[in-house]
Amino acid sequence: MTTSVNTERWAWADIARGIAILLVLIGHSCPPPYTTAFIYAFHMPLFFILSGLFMKQDTPLRPLLNKRVRTLLVPFVCYNLLILFSDWCIVALSPNYHAPIDIPARLMGIVTASRSGSWAASLWFLPALFVAQWLVIGCHRLAAGRRNLCIAMWVLLSVVGFTYCHEVGTALPLSIDVAFVATGFLLIGSQWVRRGFEGQARWYWFVTAILFVTMALDNFHTLGGGDNHVDMSTDTLGHPLEFYTAAVAGSLLLIRACQQPAMQRSNILQWMGRNSLAIYCIHRIPMNLGVALVNLVPRLNSPDTAAQTVRSLLLVLFTLAILVPAVFIVNRWFPWTLGKKRDCAAVES
Repeated sequence: MTTSVNTERWAWADIARGIAILLVLIGHSCPPPYTTAFIYAFHMPLFFILSGLFMKQDTPLRPLLNKRVRTLLVPFVCYNLLILFSDWCIVALSPNYHAPIDIPARLMGIVTASRSGSWAASLWFLPALFVAQWLVIGCHRLAAGRRNLCIAMWVLLSVVGFTYCHEVGTALPLSIDVAFVATGFLLIGSQWVRRGFEGQARWYWFVTAILFVTMALDNFHTLGGGDNHVDMSTDTLGHPLEFYTAAVAGSLLLIRACQQPAMQRSNILQWMGRNSLAIYCIHRIPMNLGVALVNLVPRLNSPDTAAQTVRSLLLVLFTLAILVPAVFIVNRWFPWTLGKKRDCAAVES
């Protein structure tokens, strides 16, 4: 099967996004520790890699800026305001929540795209991707067509970002620190995945799978295990070799699996992939509501693995049940909140 790619949108890319956004839902539902270790080892790097696959670096800057603001920063602001309102409602109506919402701090967090402390805003990936793409475009233009120099600049940015996250670990506005790390994953998407995997033998993927499992587990234990795992949003990356190896190996394995004909028949995953931005922006609201409901059942709050698994599964199913009509409503009547035009939204819904 030919797996080289062009600028069109393939079913496998939508399916990869669909699985990635499903992993986001599972990861946010607090599953058992080892499940979290494997998911967080690669699911957000996978999003950056897929973004790099379709990134256009030679587009005139002004229309590109307008598009990126519309499709990344506008959703960030709109849905953080909606999340803030929903959090206030949950706190106001639930007897189990007593800490008040610091609305001024949260609003300031949205303005600065902060992701730490009382200013913490949700949806950190969107400003991080916005900044990372402009860093990559800047490298591309400064290198003036010299491919090796451009790649070297991308790698340097990623190394600087990792060093900052590992040694300093203070979240910067607009997720600039994570954006530096993300440039390396955008590079992989644009230079490695875009060329495809034609000719790679089975042993290559077997070794890749072993590397992923080994590095993900070892980095999980390096960070202390339990609730401590790789998390780009908190600058928790662990050992550099283990972080990058697990992130890249896990992403390549999933992309390769999604390119198989049997996987491309999944209409559900394709729908989730096409609507991954909407799902990402909205999912916190029904999941927070689900957490409030689950907390009313003491048996589901047990720390044992079986209870954690059931709790996680119920939260994901509850969230998906609300997300399906919610995504339809957003695509139908509020597509501008996702940077979409009404006709494009109608097709995706």
